[in-house]
Amino acid sequence: MGDRKLTNPRVTVLRDGVPDLELQTTNADLVLWDLTRGRQRPPWPSFQEAPMLWMTFISWAAARRTGAIEQSVTFERWRDEVLEVSAPDESTDAVDPFPDGEQGAADL
Repeated sequence: MGDRKLTNPRVTVLRDGVPDLELQTTNADLVLWDLTRGRQRPPWPSFQEAPMLWMTFISWAAARRTGAIEQSVTFERWRDEVLEVSAPDESTDAVDPFPDGEQGAADL
């Protein structure tokens, strides 16, 4: 991604017994959410209605895409092993996950 500043959410993932992950989500992760959400039975709610489900899913997608976790790790396993998904700690000069006032899960 070089020096580009993406407006997609950055997420910090805490899991037990492994180092924390800080991941930059991309369009691919968000599109995967859109494609997967509607195929669930019953369909998953929108990200506004279920922000933690959304953040957990896009963090899983980003972790798989970047090789931070194995491709074989299912969303259900990830969901159960993750202790917390959040926007990066602002005190560490991390990138705002929703710059320019865009509303997202962090604002809900």
